[in-house]
Amino acid sequence: MFYQIAKVALKILYKILFRISVEGQENVPKQGGVILCANHSSNFDPVTMAIYNKRSVCYMAKKELFENKFLGLLIRQLYAFPVDRSTADMKAFKNAVKLLKDEKVIGMFAQGTRVKVGEEKAAKAGVALFAMKGKASVVPVAISGSCKPFSKMKIVYGKPLYLEEYRGKRFNTETLNEITEIVMQQINDMKVEV
Repeated sequence: MFYQIAKVALKILYKILFRISVEGQENVPKQGGVILCANHSSNFDPVTMAIYNKRSVCYMAKKELFENKFLGLLIRQLYAFPVDRSTADMKAFKNAVKLLKDEKVIGMFAQGTRVKVGEEKAAKAGVALFAMKGKASVVPVAISGSCKPFSKMKIVYGKPLYLEEYRGKRFNTETLNEITEIVMQQINDMKVEV
């Protein structure tokens, strides 16, 4: 309930603050485990990617955010769960895979951290690994523009990648990197100047 109220309030706020356009919302599958994978240049990106979806979106968030009791409670209500970014956090990994197998939607950023416009940072294979282990489709999401007040912003949800040609096979680093490249290429192809 809190999630839905927050989503409505944030959509109103976005309409006031930004000149925003959204395309491809119908591309997010109505059922099944789904990873929304976007480029990441702003702290607003998780909110931006989530509020224009009919389905609720879960996120991994750095564990430090949960150390403040109030903030931790708030973001848990928004379906975030903690991850320790300083190590291979198996608890967070298993939690994410379980959510996908339970047919939930998870928002992720392939590069793992914010990358400012004009900067380059290689994407990690995490999204591909979660998609394979969680038997989930991947919807590439391109967020273009600025989160400065009254600026233009565009969000494009691409066609889902079901990755069927990779399922049922043993996957290795090369396969995961190949999937990651496919996802990132889709995102980059959808980004626009606004």
